[in-house]
Amino acid sequence: MQPRPRHVKIAPRLAFILVAMTLCTSLGFASEKQDSVTLLIHSNGMVTQYRAYPEAAIKLLFLSGDAILEPDSSPENWKTLASPILNKIQTGRVYDTQRRFNVMAVTFGKQLFVFDALFGSDNAVTMSQLIRATGAGPRDRAEALDLAKLYLALSYYHLADPDRIVACPESNSTEQNGIGLSGRIGVPDSPQVVQDGATYTVNFYAVDPSGMSSIKVCHWQLDIGPENLDARLSAHHEEFRQSYSEAPSQTTQTTKKPQFSRSIMANGFTDDGATTDIQTWASSDGPGVARIHFYYKSHEKAEKRMQNYLLNAVAVIEVRPWLDSQGKSVGTQALVIRINDSDPGLIASEISEDAGSVLEISCSSLGNLLAALNRDLPDWKH
Repeated sequence: MQPRPRHVKIAPRLAFILVAMTLCTSLGFASEKQDSVTLLIHSNGMVTQYRAYPEAAIKLLFLSGDAILEPDSSPENWKTLASPILNKIQTGRVYDTQRRFNVMAVTFGKQLFVFDALFGSDNAVTMSQLIRATGAGPRDRAEALDLAKLYLALSYYHLADPDRIVACPESNSTEQNGIGLSGRIGVPDSPQVVQDGATYTVNFYAVDPSGMSSIKVCHWQLDIGPENLDARLSAHHEEFRQSYSEAPSQTTQTTKKPQFSRSIMANGFTDDGATTDIQTWASSDGPGVARIHFYYKSHEKAEKRMQNYLLNAVAVIEVRPWLDSQGKSVGTQALVIRINDSDPGLIASEISEDAGSVLEISCSSLGNLLAALNRDLPDWKH
């Protein structure tokens, strides 16, 4: 395939793309300390200025500097969570001004902390910032476990009741989550909390939030101290059984990057006339990857699909040439944050278009998507 001139419709987005690309250089999410940015919050007919964390995520998702906050009192209905931090904070959801998507949020005074699976390990840094701001470091094992559950509910489970997603002893599992997780994966002592000085290590198994694994279970290990929380997530399903049998007490994340295993392959077609090659890949640390290649009989339809991705994206992080195996440009490639087609959640996608096809590779975690693509962005530490 030979390179072809890009359609003029891309031109109006170049200014936005350049702004988004400058944000990319500040995505140092894995640092121990995060900077905040001012965000104007609209709620109950009033506009209030908040100091919002993490800065890069806020700039990426709320480029206008405005957002809508709606309180969510779900934690009040959780039966077993009694962390003192709940008496200090307000949980809620932050929407963009068009209400296309929302992310989980916590407010404390005039500070706002946002969480989403899209940002992976950055959620732990944000939680650490929240713990320091509220002085809510755990004083005993029960408080450590409660903080761990709250962290998961905010970061990955959209404020779902932790008792419905965390595996517990078999005598209680049917009542609480209805699927007998402990019996199925052989962890009757989940959850575990071990104290080492002022730090508590919490180990437990929970329903896979991505739905990309065959048994839909993930292993979590969190180290929680007076001012910091560190989290490690690893898959627990058929594709990675050997890793667990060799080291049942450890996570499978033995390397810096996750491992991927193909789980589903299929073919299909779309309403706009494309035939599709579909693959899903399970990941050793939870969020898997979906790959769909759309093949068209005309470049106009491929162009239209690409334009729809760009125009509807929440953020366009990067646009660059799509290169073939010889390094020649055959089209355009974009890295975007967009709204999931099946729910209002956010996903990261690399979208590539050539003369007759569009390739979409997506994941609910930007860090895992980059790992699957075997590439990095400036200062992205995941």
